[in-house]
Amino acid sequence: MKVLVTGATGYAGFYAAIALRMSGHHVYGLTRDDSKPRAQELQKHEVELAISDVSKPDSYRQFIEDSDAIVHAMMDFENPQNTDLTLFDTLQSVAESSNRNRCFVYTTGCSIYGKRPERVMDETTPPNPNHKLAFRMELEQKLFAMPIPNCQKVVLRPGFMYGLDGKSSITGMWFQMGEQGKAIYRGDKDKGWSWVHVRDLAEAYVRVVESSKAIDGEVFCIAEEQRPKCIEIMRACLKAADYNGEIEFGEPQEDDVTSVWFDQNEFITSQKARRLLGWVPQHIGVIDEIETYYSAWKASQ
Repeated sequence: MKVLVTGATGYAGFYAAIALRMSGHHVYGLTRDDSKPRAQELQKHEVELAISDVSKPDSYRQFIEDSDAIVHAMMDFENPQNTDLTLFDTLQSVAESSNRNRCFVYTTGCSIYGKRPERVMDETTPPNPNHKLAFRMELEQKLFAMPIPNCQKVVLRPGFMYGLDGKSSITGMWFQMGEQGKAIYRGDKDKGWSWVHVRDLAEAYVRVVESSKAIDGEVFCIAEEQRPKCIEIMRACLKAADYNGEIEFGEPQEDDVTSVWFDQNEFITSQKARRLLGWVPQHIGVIDEIETYYSAWKASQ
């Protein structure tokens, strides 16, 4: 198949593009800047660069026309709602003038729920309407409601990503704190999140794209079943970076979206993905091999 991956130089998109190519697909990696190191790495992994801007449909329409699957693996932080809606409209327009069967994979995440009374959430859990990212679940529903001909629409909600270069990961942020010798934890000390190794997430994209099952309109949470507290993972990251000092605790700050958007439990279960996609994470957990992940992060700096 021909597969277009948006955000191909981002954390999720980069490894998804490589995994799809390793599975034998012709992959277009959408990026605005082909001079980025990750763009050059994509080319080394036989991913064809699609130089375009996801906020400008005329720049990528031709790649949608030429693709059997589109993996949307990014969020436009400047204008997330309009950018995604424009992408949906462009896909619909292309599909209405073509008989080609397509699969569209839309990525949101475990952070769209916000504060909920449930300890563990799944695909049926509604969001807290006051949460800053609740609009992303609304976008999921708008996508499913759109009559896009010959198109299977699927949503993935990953946990927090870790592993490999980890440049855009929260574990990477904590490794950096350890190296810089100043550690600050903001928000609820008892909160915890679900996690997924970025390579396991990439495998989930491959399984959806290649699925022979009728999974149109399905949502899949993608995460390991371990549920550690954030402070436990932070301490492990700091220890791996040889930081043995104190951790400063503070309140969330508006200019620190991590401390504001994610200041609650975000535990999800991937039992549905295991059942319908046969997806099983191959990595044993973020804390268990934290020294390995620190070494990989450090080597990539």
